[in-house]
Parts: sequence; structure tokens; C-alpha cells
Amino acid sequence: MVTFGLIRHARTLWNQEKKIQGRTQTVLSPDGMSDVVLWADILKPETYDLILSSPMTRARQTSQILSELLAVDIFYDADLREQDFGEWEGRRLTDIRKQAPGEIERQESRGWAFCPPGGESRTRVLKRVSRAMQKALEAFAENQVLVVTHSSVMKILIYHLLDRAFTRDEMPLLKAYHLHELTGKERIRIKKLNRLKLG
Repeated sequence: MVTFGLIRHARTLWNQEKKIQGRTQTVLSPDGMSDVVLWADILKPETYDLILSSPMTRARQTSQILSELLAVDIFYDADLREQDFGEWEGRRLTDIRKQAPGEIERQESRGWAFCPPGGESRTRVLKRVSRAMQKALEAFAENQVLVVTHSSVMKILIYHLLDRAFTRDEMPLLKAYHLHELTGKERIRIKKLNRLKLG
């Protein structure tokens, strides 16, 4: 049985400016770096055996700080990288709504087929993230694994496990900067969402 604790990387300047990051390689802000040090104290009692991380810079930085402070090794999997948001990257939702009225709403109405212009669909993200988690089940049996990834990745994986339609009328489930727990042996299931607040 593997237990997974899922968290999002710490804050970047683009997070604080409410810009869409996607595949853009952004770094942690000074506030984000400080946050990770606090997270290590909160996560220490969870006794993780290892960290499984997205290789993107902001996730890598988060993982490296946690690895040092929790004294555990890091493994990287490119399938945990953030969704590609194509032409929307570097822009704010408010700006997109002004420049392309109705486009965000049109994409959101597509549910799992949501795909930013020139970007990656949710179904494609789900395929690679599911592959990463299945590999982890097989490679890290009987371990407690801290997964450091991205907001869209966590949402896509968890909504799939809950058989959600990803429609605009669904109530949000995941609280920002919380630990979400999954577990599994041959298949992954949800153990507890929003279990622990980081900070």
C-alpha cells in the first residue's frame, strides 16, 4: 500500500500577480521560499519516505528545500508537469476575458475537453498523470510519498477519481495550499482531501 500526499509548489511572482504559468519556467518568489521552510515543519510529522516531483523549476525548488529539511530523496517524473496553457500563458484571466470575450467560458463548458488555444487538453493531462501515479504505485510500494506538483494536475487527477464532469456548476473541492491524501495498492483512491493546511 502506498500513501500519497499531494501538494502544489510554493508561490511564484506570477502566482502573486495572478498570471497563468503553465509550462513557463517560473521560479519561487521570496515569499514562496519562506513558505516552504514553514511547510517542512508542518509536514515533518507525516514521516514521508521520499518526494516525487514535477521537474518544472518552481516544483523542483519546492522539492529541493523540502528534501533537505525532511532528509528524504527526490524522484522526478516529467508526467507530473503542469498543463500546457498555450496562448494563455503569462496572461491574467481578467485580461483574457477582456481581449477574447466568452473564450474562457466556452472552454470551461467543454468539461474534460477543455483546451486553451495552442495548449493541452485536460484529457491529455489525465493520461500522463495517471501513468505517473501508476508507475509510483509499482515503484514505491509500502512507502509514504510526498508528491509536489501543480494545481491543474492535482485537480484533474482528483476530479477523475471522483468521476466529476468538470462542469462550471460543480462546487470547488480543493482548498489552496492544502495537503490532499491518496492511497492505493493496485488502484489509487482518495483518502482525504484538504487534510492539512500548509501555513
